[in-house]
Amino acid sequence: MPHRAFFVALLAASALSLVGACAAVTEPSDTAPVVATVIVKPRNASNSDTVVRAAREALGRTAGVRYARPLAGDAHLLYLTAPAARDEVPALVERLRASNAFEYVERDSMMKIQ
Repeated sequence: MPHRAFFVALLAASALSLVGACAAVTEPSDTAPVVATVIVKPRNASNSDTVVRAAREALGRTAGVRYARPLAGDAHLLYLTAPAARDEVPALVERLRASNAFEYVERDSMMKIQ
């Protein structure tokens, strides 16, 4: 009988571990393809973790967010990654703007010499 109770407990723990592992895989990995690069300036000076967290909260599961680097003037460069698609980028930028977490949001692009 003691073996049976141990087996049931082990089976329950294994099932919970499997559910936990599946639930933890909600964000794209660091290797997800980049669909756009955006410049954001948070309303309050923030570190990279805070900026990424605010962007992820604004975008939910529609796009991955990966930190690229800090910029001048307390701005930051972020990569938007899969599961987002390139055609969704304008809407994602608008969602970041609407979140009120950022003072400034713009898609990064190459400047042209005029």
